[in-house]
Amino acid sequence: MLDSIYDAAKIGLGAVWLTKDNLKKITDTLIEVGKVSKDEGDRLFKELADAGEEHRKKLKEMVESSVKKAMDQAGLATKAEVDELKKKVADLEEKVVGSQGLA
Repeated sequence: MLDSIYDAAKIGLGAVWLTKDNLKKITDTLIEVGKVSKDEGDRLFKELADAGEEHRKKLKEMVESSVKKAMDQAGLATKAEVDELKKKVADLEEKVVGSQGLA
């Protein structure tokens, strides 16, 4: 019973989009109506929450990879690259001003 509920939740509800609050409500409801025991409900919540977190991480990695690839193809710099260049320019400005004795 627990396995079929778990599979249905993963497939039908899209574990990626379920929040922990929603998962808790679902499992609490299943416990209340007697479909699962308290231990089974707690285990189901943990398994679904863990699966959802894993899917979120994978989705985030896929999106970040796609965005980076698109930026690279377009020749755009990342914020980190721009910040690094700003720091280098500031360091060079300090050296130039310091070498001219204007400091």
